[in-house]
Amino acid sequence: MPVPPALAARPSSDPVKISGFPPDEAQSTIGGCFGVFLRRAVPGHTAYGVARGACVPAVAALRGELYPKGDTTVDHFVVGGIGKRTALAPISRVDVIYLLPPKLAATKASDALKVVWAVLKSRFPGTRLAEHTVVVPQDNIEIHVVPAREHGQAFLIPGATAHAGGWILSNPVAEAATLRLSDSLYGGRPRLLLTALKAWRANVEASISAFALEQLVQEFYAGAPRPYDLERALIDFWAWSRKRTPCTVKPPGGATPLEIGESWHGKAKAAYWRVTLADHHLKTGKLIDAAVEWRQVLGPAFPVPGETPLRTLPLFKKKTA
Repeated sequence: MPVPPALAARPSSDPVKISGFPPDEAQSTIGGCFGVFLRRAVPGHTAYGVARGACVPAVAALRGELYPKGDTTVDHFVVGGIGKRTALAPISRVDVIYLLPPKLAATKASDALKVVWAVLKSRFPGTRLAEHTVVVPQDNIEIHVVPAREHGQAFLIPGATAHAGGWILSNPVAEAATLRLSDSLYGGRPRLLLTALKAWRANVEASISAFALEQLVQEFYAGAPRPYDLERALIDFWAWSRKRTPCTVKPPGGATPLEIGESWHGKAKAAYWRVTLADHHLKTGKLIDAAVEWRQVLGPAFPVPGETPLRTLPLFKKKTA
């Protein structure tokens, strides 16, 4: 779905004040730099709204083919970063769970994926089968459609398992509720830490999923008192998480364990030492040097005091050839 020019020109960060951080123009401290970074990295209401709208054509195509008599009221759920409002700006994907009608609920997950792919490939050029999902390109955003079957209060979705026909149990409602509870208990810090970690993951291409980071962040805050300052929390998280993993965690409301490996430890260790150097620069009064180190870790959205202001980020991440 094309993004209207008037919307594309608007800031992608949330216009509301990031709690606990100085105003946009204040970059005289590292906390001020983090405030600017978060306002750039957190999508705004407009970006979230347009992202949700981007999945409408794919959902309509599936509904018209799979529910020809209109015998459904709720057939899909927007999940992932958009559903939980933990996406990173600019938005690059929307995750959608699509409920198959009972008569087409295939016994194998691979068959369910093929059903969805068969419907969408003829209507949307470039549609492809990926691991556990069907990807539909829509301008500068990708719609990841996951076929699902109802299972009690949760859903069965395709996953990495050798049992039950390739289905795993997922409960996105419980996941979102647990994240909201964690955020409320710890003053909004888990969500902000997760935003920073997602930026780091994207910047250095760390081989750990956003969902795994989400689970670790909640456990990190629940396990012991944690620093209030985001820069201190990041340093502590990288040290803690390398000791905590590899491990197996059970997502909220789900029955399928999530395996978190250690292939990303090298990049976490590199980030830890780089921001430790940044901390040393701060103690010696070198704010600019500290900000440069943080930018190397978190990416170009992190400001360096005195630089030319960063151009407004687009609503969605542009495709690369």
